[in-house]
Parts: sequence; C-alpha cells; structure tokens
Amino acid sequence: MTFLESRSGLIFAAALGVAACSSGSPGNAGGSGSPGGAGSTTSSANTGSPTSGAGGDTTTGDPSGNPGQAPAGASGTAATTGAGGAGTGTVIASGSSGTIATGAVTGAASGGAATGASGGGDSDAGPPRPIQTTPGPAFTGMYNGQPMSVNLTKPIVGKLVLLLGGICTGTGAGGFESFIELYGFHVFAPKTQTCVNSAPQMYKTIIETMPNDPEANRQVGDARMELWDGVDRVNWVTVAPGTAIVDETVGAIQYGMMVNPGGDWGYFLNADGTLRTTDVWVVGYSWGSQSWAMISSYVQFDRVITTSGPQDEGFPNATWITNPTPATPGASKYILVGFDSPYPSTNPNDSEVMSMFTTVTKAGWVGVPTNVLPNGMGTYTAGQHLFAMIGSNGASPGGHTVFCNDNQMNGWIPLCKYVVNVN
Repeated sequence: MTFLESRSGLIFAAALGVAACSSGSPGNAGGSGSPGGAGSTTSSANTGSPTSGAGGDTTTGDPSGNPGQAPAGASGTAATTGAGGAGTGTVIASGSSGTIATGAVTGAASGGAATGASGGGDSDAGPPRPIQTTPGPAFTGMYNGQPMSVNLTKPIVGKLVLLLGGICTGTGAGGFESFIELYGFHVFAPKTQTCVNSAPQMYKTIIETMPNDPEANRQVGDARMELWDGVDRVNWVTVAPGTAIVDETVGAIQYGMMVNPGGDWGYFLNADGTLRTTDVWVVGYSWGSQSWAMISSYVQFDRVITTSGPQDEGFPNATWITNPTPATPGASKYILVGFDSPYPSTNPNDSEVMSMFTTVTKAGWVGVPTNVLPNGMGTYTAGQHLFAMIGSNGASPGGHTVFCNDNQMNGWIPLCKYVVNVN
C-alpha cells in the first residue's frame, strides 16, 4: 500500500517488506484479533530531492551519502572531529508553555497494542553509576554495517542517540548525524532489515466504515513495534531473529565495549544486559519519524526528535495516537516540519504538514506550533516542542528535510541546539 508524502512536489511511496518470523527480545505480544490481509504490495519509487546535504527518500539509498557498509564485526576507526560553529535563526512566533508530564508508564497501550518493556529491559531503573568515558579522539566504527560513534573530544552527554532515516533505506537520519556527532553523544544508526510502511488495504477499508475499529487501528503501531523488538504482533510482518532494532542496538553496545573501552558503551545496559531506554534519544527523518513516534508510544525513551514527520498514515485513530498513557510523555517529544507559509497556513502546499501537527497534538505532544525563520538568532523556552520551519536559504535546508547539519552557516542551528539541549 503506498504511503504518500506530497511535500513541495515530492511524492513518496514505498512497499511493505517482509522477512522471516522471530520471537525477538522479551516483550508481550499484542492482543488477538481478526486475521490481517496479505502483506505484499507493489512498490513505487520515491523521488525525494535532498536540499543542502539532507537526504530525501529514495528506493536506491539515502542521497545524503551514507558510507558503504562494512562487514559484520569490522574494527572501529579513530578520527578527530572539529567543533561545529553556531548558525542563525529567528523565532517569529512564540509557543506557549506546555504541561510537563511525569511518571510515564512504560509500554502502556490499548486496543491490543504492544505492552510491556518491549525488549528494553527495566527502563525505569535509572543509570546504575556515572558514565566513565576516557577523553581521547572521536571513535567511529561499524557494527554489522551500521555506523556508531562517540566524540570523546567533547563533554560526554551520557545519552545514546538512535537514528532512523527515510523509507528504511540505509542507515542514518538523512544528515542529522553530521550535527549530533559534533557533540558528546553516543550514536548508533540501526538499519531495519524489514520495511514496514503503513498497513494492508484491508485495514484501511475497515477504517472507511468503522473508523474506531480497534483491530484495524492497532496495526500500524504494532507493526512498528515488531521492528523494534521482533515480537510477533501482526500477521503481515515478520522480523528475522536477532535483527530487531533493540537487538542490533544491544549488539552494537557490546561491540563498542570491546573495541572502544574508553567510550564506556556498557553504561547504556541494565544489569541483565538489556537496553536502558530511559537514557536513549531517538531521532528520525520522514519514515524514521513515523517509526519513532509510534514506537515511543509504547517504549519509554528520554527524548524523541522527529523531522518531516510523523503523519497518521491513514489511521487518525490509531492506538499509538489515542494511547491514553504513552510510555514517552509528550513533553519529551519534538517535531520540526517544513512550511511554505507561516503556521497556521492555508497554503495548499502546507496541507500535509498542517495535518502532522494535528496528529502529534492528538497524540499528546505538548505546546503550540512556533514559526521559525532561518535568518537570525532565536531563543526558545521549555514549553516549545512543535516547530514550523518556514522556507529556507542557501545554507539552511527547507521543505521535506532534516534541517540540522554541521554547516556553520545553517540558520536552523540555534533551534537544532535547543532540541538536543547543547550550547
């Protein structure tokens, strides 16, 4: 089934991919329901056009230029990176402060959606000790062809950033990695081996006459959860053993512990070897934003940053949106989307991104949209989480993009620093 993203003339469509079934990491399966439809669809090419180094969605790979994939277990290589300079940006409308949610429930769901810790272990346990990195050169390496890094030349943040890009093509987040790697974050870019994009037509047909049908509405969120932990929830998706996102992430951490002991990668594991998701940040671009928005409704992450997404994928009442107790509270989530005209926009070109704000607000993300221009310094307050990125200039990418990169002249940099909480 196609997934349309008609933004500034870009039309995105991708296919459902299916691989082999797995029991995956620990977590509870979704509730039973009527059998799903066939998982196969015909794929069509994506024609995303990258701007200023940001990757558009394509079926041939990420045009931002992700590095070639190294063999499994390849040695990490050390390199030194320089610090990125501050850019400029202007806030032209202030957002009101939002209510900060506390005491999130890990893995809560309704309508048969995923429940439990979802492969992340005891995510409420908190760090068992301070992180113990050793200053040195920036480490970059590959785990099963998936890039990982930590900049040991910078003050260490103590957060693991997971990246997902467009239409599950390759690793990274369309260029955001070049920005985040300027700072002291641990970074890993998992490559999903199974591509899930929306849900079979049979469920969309059900929604047309029964918009609140619980079985149909759980499909999109439960399918993305299956990518996260490999636990079987829908009958049109299978994930090969050991290839779920959380499995690859734990494997990368264990690999980092061996090849980069000074990076203290083991800090992000619980005593039982599971991933401590409360010290994980997730960043997505386009399809990656869809996936993290859905997964974070059932897994407690410390921060969620989405660019050029998410939308409802034809399921405005999906359980990941209507979940009354999302595992990651709305006050920990941020969205950056490109507009042609300031919010609230009546420009036909902005209809899709206007609907994205509707979707995340319905899902409990806090604040009101803030309009931002790429031509001056901006200041931001804690209540601002929803950002309309108006237009672009030569150094500041706009449209369907990731906005944040390592270009010192990029006017979005003040906002990029705000959403990742760095100076």
